[in-house]
Amino acid sequence: MIGEDAMKRLFSGLAFCCSCWLWCTPALAQDEITVSSCPNQAALPVTFQVDCSHVADPATKQLCKPFAENQACKVFFAYRKITGINLEESCPTFKYMIYDKDKWPHKEGDAGGDAVRCGAELMADFSALIKSQIGPYDVHEILHVYQDELGAIPYSHILFGPSMTEARREIGDNKGYWDAMTRLKVGLKNDEMNFQKGTIRPGGECLSAELYIESTLYLKDANNVGQFYRKLVRSRLRDMADRQARFNRMYNEVSGGTAKEFLVSHGCPAF
Repeated sequence: MIGEDAMKRLFSGLAFCCSCWLWCTPALAQDEITVSSCPNQAALPVTFQVDCSHVADPATKQLCKPFAENQACKVFFAYRKITGINLEESCPTFKYMIYDKDKWPHKEGDAGGDAVRCGAELMADFSALIKSQIGPYDVHEILHVYQDELGAIPYSHILFGPSMTEARREIGDNKGYWDAMTRLKVGLKNDEMNFQKGTIRPGGECLSAELYIESTLYLKDANNVGQFYRKLVRSRLRDMADRQARFNRMYNEVSGGTAKEFLVSHGCPAF
């Protein structure tokens, strides 16, 4: 039989363990956030995980939860609607790794984000610390992962301007949306001046024309951004001429046949 003193020591140890679990669990949960469902919705087809173990500041770590919730319950659905791509078919889980700047593992360049298969690495400055009326979110790196489904593309940020702008509107960041719209309009004016002056970077004429057309079509009708993804023929061929031709045929179809003349006259091969 266990003596009275031994029983006291046992219960004291159990109480200490329970106390430690109650105090320690929130800290661990704060480092790694998992969102698999959203309020008033069924279980998500994609589980979102955010690892903030490389973030030192407790106040910044607290922002990892609203960041995770925004990605799972707002950004995910926005890009699902815009692109028509079912991300769960290739990525049942999407994981973010968040880093303090001094712990950033990619020392080359100044970029604060890097998309990987079914996830992304981001500096805290470009994720948890993003300020908007809906809280922190990412519409950039996650779009790279969505676009993996398009196959070979002519430029790593093709369709990004219209897609990210529309995503901001979909998630309810109205200021972010109007700021992005302003950038698109200013960019178009600059492109028009460069086309007129002939100051487009040599070798970049076709790309400049493609980006100009996609922004023009989006500003004309916001629904066109969804058509970009649905009209594009997907292919894994790496040949640049094939990539450009696929996208240019899509632009031309979305434009109702008016984009071809502009694209070909501004450096794109006939298609």
